[in-house]
Amino acid sequence: MAKVMMFFLFSLFSSCCLASDKLIQLIEYIGADYSAAVQDGKIISEGEYGEMTEFAALIADEVQHGKNAALQQQATHLKQLIQDKADVVAVRGLTATMRQSVLSSIAKLPLPTTAPDLQRGATLYAQNCVACHGQTGLGDGAAGAQMDPAPTNFYELERHNARSLFGLFTTISIGVADTGMTSFANLDEQSRWDLAFYVGHLASKDLPTDTAPKALIAPEQIEHLLTATPAELTVQYQHSGTALMALFRKDPAQFYQAREQDPWTVASNNLTLAKSLLSSNPQSSYDLTVAAYLDGFELVEAQLDAVDRPKRNAIEKNMMQVRTLVKNQPQEAATAAAIDAVILQLNEARAQVASANLTAESVWLLALLILLREGLEALLVVAAIYAVAVKTGRYELKRTVHAGWLSALALGVITWVLSSFVIEISGASRELTEGYTALIAAAILFYMGFWMHSKTSASEWQQFIQSKVQNALSGGTYWTLALVVFLAVYREVFETILFYQSLWLQGGQVHQLAFIAGIGTGLLALALLAVAVMKFAVKLPLKSFFGSTALLMLLLAFVMAGKGIAALQEAGQLSAAALTFPTISWLGIYPTWQGITLQTALLLVATLYFIRASRK
Repeated sequence: MAKVMMFFLFSLFSSCCLASDKLIQLIEYIGADYSAAVQDGKIISEGEYGEMTEFAALIADEVQHGKNAALQQQATHLKQLIQDKADVVAVRGLTATMRQSVLSSIAKLPLPTTAPDLQRGATLYAQNCVACHGQTGLGDGAAGAQMDPAPTNFYELERHNARSLFGLFTTISIGVADTGMTSFANLDEQSRWDLAFYVGHLASKDLPTDTAPKALIAPEQIEHLLTATPAELTVQYQHSGTALMALFRKDPAQFYQAREQDPWTVASNNLTLAKSLLSSNPQSSYDLTVAAYLDGFELVEAQLDAVDRPKRNAIEKNMMQVRTLVKNQPQEAATAAAIDAVILQLNEARAQVASANLTAESVWLLALLILLREGLEALLVVAAIYAVAVKTGRYELKRTVHAGWLSALALGVITWVLSSFVIEISGASRELTEGYTALIAAAILFYMGFWMHSKTSASEWQQFIQSKVQNALSGGTYWTLALVVFLAVYREVFETILFYQSLWLQGGQVHQLAFIAGIGTGLLALALLAVAVMKFAVKLPLKSFFGSTALLMLLLAFVMAGKGIAALQEAGQLSAAALTFPTISWLGIYPTWQGITLQTALLLVATLYFIRASRK
């Protein structure tokens, strides 16, 4: 029975993937071939136009079975555009939007795990494609002479710019119904990718590639380059995008074999590319300035801190200002100058850190400080809630607390493994996760702080004692507290591992014992602090215990609220209006209006509550 069920699920998954592949193929075909069917509102090829009409109908039928209402409306609109013999630009714009929508709905794309081999692709082309597409790919093969529509000319640049490598792979895999293009599913998956790369590079093989941005010649760019069209890359990065796609199609091995760049290089390269796109593509320029910080400088902040903390603060502040300038789009010259200034600062800081030659002592200290910095808040949350369990004798809550931090630790490690070996998690995604988990935890802690404080009033306290806490902590509250513990720990685990990865590459692998000793010392320090908090807490009278725990939870809510806003600002999800006062990171205070406004509101609500409670 289990085998039958597994077969059914596998078949269902496969059919869903096949349907998505077919949709992408049909949508991309219309975008690429519509200009060969209609020009200036007139049909120039009955065969091509009939194909467009048929494919649009197939797309509309296919999406009716799904739940994407927007895609269904777009499919109907596409049919109408083709029926009205609309402008090529309108059809291509709509098909590009539809293709991205379908791509985003596919959980796991069948992408090549090793670099496709163009020489092998040429051999496969000679064996399977020459008869129709011709010896060189001009679409002039003898077998295709009578076909309508005619076989594709792979050198036709307009069509080339509208086809993605994934679209070509899909066409090779499943063929095109009612045409001479049959399925080559008999070839293994890697062979189909080899063939897709070979035919996909023909039109751009003579294009210059020297302007391809170094920041984007990296393994993490592969999926985007496989699923994007050359036209989309050109819009995104202008001439640099054209060169990048040409390089990828001619020499994919460069991207697969590229070594992971160190964070300093990532930051500088992204800023350099952002500068080149200031006028042509402000959104891409802004995204690159965000990536320069999150995927670059943030990972080496701790190292610079150990050498020159004022410089680290200055660079962080200036990078935030650059992002604001790019987003607000003032004078391009001023923004470009600001970017150049930050790049210069990064180069100076890099040289400063390199000249410091991380010693065993500095590696030990950095490993220790990273753990203390990232783990202290989580520890205080766990210790405070665990102290409640001990003080009130609720052993069920003890188990809940342990379940919360252990599951967070396990999920953090799993996330790191997946991000290192299976999927790519950007710095922005990391900061979004940290930001939202911090804000959720802050909200729950803020509420729990008031709940704890309510037990310190005379009547509430007596009622609490009389009930012996048996009904004060319901099952729902257990899981609420477990969620707080989980969020507090998980938001720190993954980032801590990333910081350790960076430190390992910059000096930890040379001083392995010092690196491990620093982590060990940090864990010991956190453990001793946890014991101290516990021993102090359990000795307090119950009324004082609830009062102090309430204040601690409210303080942690204040800190996490500030850090949550800061993380969302670093990810580019919230704007950052700067204020002129210093950062106090251990209190979650950052000099922006957005964070200070939220924290001020929390303080105001808490103050009003305490004033009201004192009058009872």
